[in-house]
Amino acid sequence: MRVVALLVAVIACSALAQPGSVFPSKDEKEMARLLEPQNVSSEVKSFLKSKMKSHNKDMRDLVLAIATLRYEDSKKFAQGIAVAPRLDKAAGASVELPPAYFTLQDALRKQAEAISAACDAKNPEDLAATFSTMMRTCVSCHNAFLVPQRDKPEKGKKKDAK
Repeated sequence: MRVVALLVAVIACSALAQPGSVFPSKDEKEMARLLEPQNVSSEVKSFLKSKMKSHNKDMRDLVLAIATLRYEDSKKFAQGIAVAPRLDKAAGASVELPPAYFTLQDALRKQAEAISAACDAKNPEDLAATFSTMMRTCVSCHNAFLVPQRDKPEKGKKKDAK
């Protein structure tokens, strides 16, 4: 377990030192800075929770495959994320999602495709950089949509005093 944690840390650190187009665009940086926890309805929260079940497993598998430099497995998991069904605001989703959700969803797809390309090249530096960029998107989305769900006590339950 320590080896995996060390590998993930090495990948993340090496990604910070890599120049090039794998870094987020100006718009993506702005989105990462601006996206604060979102107030969304309980219907949206429930919808997102159900959508994220398979996404959660794919991401866990991808992290481990990248950390251990299993290029074929990493590519398979990244492609699974890239081709996962998307919510389309033009099609009129069943719930009203904030525009930021769609921006992050598109960024995640683009970054998963970049991970797949880095796997084809078997280039650990590019893989680390693309993975780091994807993680920034993940953290931004989780901060906006997951943290508000997790931090808000359910009705009738008190938050534990610390």
